[in-house]
Amino acid sequence: MEVSHGSVYLYDFTTYEQLMNDVEILMDINADANFSLYSRMPTRRLIEKLDLSKINNYLISNMTKRNTLSPNIDEILTIIRNCENNDIHNVHLIDGLELIYDNSDKQDLLRKLTAFIDEISNFQSTLIVCVDNLALDSSWIIKLASITQKLTIKAPKLTAIEESDSTIEEIESAEQIQYELGIDGGPRLAYLSRLPKIGFTREILVKRILQWRRMGLDVSVIEPSLSYDTVKAFELYQEVEELVRRATELERFIHANAGDIDATQVTTDMFRIRQLTGLDELEKKYY
Repeated sequence: MEVSHGSVYLYDFTTYEQLMNDVEILMDINADANFSLYSRMPTRRLIEKLDLSKINNYLISNMTKRNTLSPNIDEILTIIRNCENNDIHNVHLIDGLELIYDNSDKQDLLRKLTAFIDEISNFQSTLIVCVDNLALDSSWIIKLASITQKLTIKAPKLTAIEESDSTIEEIESAEQIQYELGIDGGPRLAYLSRLPKIGFTREILVKRILQWRRMGLDVSVIEPSLSYDTVKAFELYQEVEELVRRATELERFIHANAGDIDATQVTTDMFRIRQLTGLDELEKKYY
């Protein structure tokens, strides 16, 4: 959904996978907005789930390190105020409210949020407070819900487009795939449509890299291509795409024959598959 200027929303989530998927949907729908995320998740983990080139991110932590914010609502609200620009729609997402809640006076925190809700009505900015309702006191969250708007995020319905663009459309919608867990506890590998050379862009490549990461694959080998020209980037993409295809076939073979393979060997080989290493050796071993 498109979010309104000068509004504060309350968004309830239960898993980070859900949150990150929904943040990407929000960014796609509100493409002209500038997004900032205030999170408890370190950058090294966020980068596995989001394209950080499209969103400003701040770490909320009790640790005193560079580029971190203490779990204090005043610091975040000050940043939001300082970002106010009548020419830019800024969307701010806080997913670390539970940490702030645990380090604050509960009534004082609610009072500050209430005052800011009145203040932001005159801003171009939007604030989205992301919470796991079960992690907060029910009476407190009910009070917060009463002064905010509930945000429900749904993926936009795809419309028919020309046949030449159908593969790209499928790619862009594929991020909503819910991966089945494999025998090693990680997501099962899934066959994804090959990306065509026509229409290949950095944005589409980033989405594909995120899809591969969500399947638990180590595709760091392709990350340099993000700084390449389109032709060279596509060439490297094709090489990695073929590695992923072979890895997927190996994983499916192992799953189908798991009863005949030593459990320790399964764990070792599944790790190698997810690292995209030793595929030649594994193919000779299993085929």
